[in-house]
Amino acid sequence: MQSLILLIMADNNTSSAMAFALKLLGLRNHSREELERKLLKKGFGSECIKPILEKLTMQGVLDDRIFGIELIRSRSKRKPSGKLKIRTELRKKGVSETIIVDLLKEYNSAAQCLRAAEKKIGSLHEATEVERKRKLEVFLYNRGFEWQEIQTVLKQLFLSGTDFEDPC
Repeated sequence: MQSLILLIMADNNTSSAMAFALKLLGLRNHSREELERKLLKKGFGSECIKPILEKLTMQGVLDDRIFGIELIRSRSKRKPSGKLKIRTELRKKGVSETIIVDLLKEYNSAAQCLRAAEKKIGSLHEATEVERKRKLEVFLYNRGFEWQEIQTVLKQLFLSGTDFEDPC
């Protein structure tokens, strides 16, 4: 009788963990490690979590590669960032280095650097050209772009003769 009660409790715990995992995945995609951390934080035991993660992975619901692609796409649209920042964010989320390297092979960081600079430069219209360059440099560096990309974009923007002054 005692073992039957324990079995029912364990099954109920697994069902609750699966429901919580599916709820989280319904809100947005997660990496495997990120989902595991959230389930542990919620109080579910690792003996309960491991089979759930395996099942979700086998069903294709939990996939670190797809998660990484979606994260990169989202960041590129909303807040263009360099490879360095994207790599750091994917690592924090628990994506393996192998997947990160593979995903970043296709990432056009130079184009994202130009997009970020073009968005930012509009807010720098009252600064002198030297100040705009310096502020853009710092901004792009903080967004995770590499020094060479930043310098190329600055040359492109400031040597092209583009007028960034406010027309008013």
